[in-house]
Amino acid sequence: MNQTLFPAIPLDKRCQILEYNNLGIFAINKAAGVLSHPNSKSHGKLHTLLKAKYNTDDECYEWDDDEKQKRRFYLCHRLDSPTSGIIIGASTKEIAAIIKGKFAKREVQKTYLAITQLNPRVKEGLWSDRLREEKIDGKLRVVRGSGLPCQCKVRFIRNKKGSMNLNLIEMQPLTGRTHQLRVQCQVRKMPIVGDKTYGNFSLNRKIKKDSKLERLCLHASEIKFSIQYNHKEVIFNAESPLPRILGKIMS
Repeated sequence: MNQTLFPAIPLDKRCQILEYNNLGIFAINKAAGVLSHPNSKSHGKLHTLLKAKYNTDDECYEWDDDEKQKRRFYLCHRLDSPTSGIIIGASTKEIAAIIKGKFAKREVQKTYLAITQLNPRVKEGLWSDRLREEKIDGKLRVVRGSGLPCQCKVRFIRNKKGSMNLNLIEMQPLTGRTHQLRVQCQVRKMPIVGDKTYGNFSLNRKIKKDSKLERLCLHASEIKFSIQYNHKEVIFNAESPLPRILGKIMS
């Protein structure tokens, strides 16, 4: 981690700071099952990234520090609750806006690791699809069709043959659509293990029985970007290894 001392923030006990820059940029390792921020269904009962009040208008957490000073933590992007890994935040609205602009322009390099069902007919490389959002039984679902273009670079790392036929893959999305990685795997008949919406439910049950795993096997493993601030280039890079529980499945 950057040796610069970072200010204390009321992190959930299941999350950790990976990197900090003295401009107030944080890279936090979010655990699976933790919400990026509270939603209307959480009612304070579910784990959230910070244990603090969330301001939906400014997209930031708010709290008073030990000296009764008002503090804020701005989210620069989000991860779905079932996904673990790196999430970026900032302590000032100005820096957060700059980083959000980088995400909007697709100038942030994001890398994910996923464990999927093996499909030997699928090739690595650039995956391109059109995906659209639908409401099915009142719930948001994403399907392939005449929707927004989605692209992702995919590299196969290793497979585990046997009764489960699993595949560890690296995914670098070039677009940032809702549920994009999960659906791009699902439409290729190699769903991500543990996916309760788009997954192979019989395989999920088998893996849960054999390994006690009850989470989505999708992990945000690396983020890289650079910003211009005060006429200087600031490069920020954070990495998070594959969680041990996911590594055990592939061993």
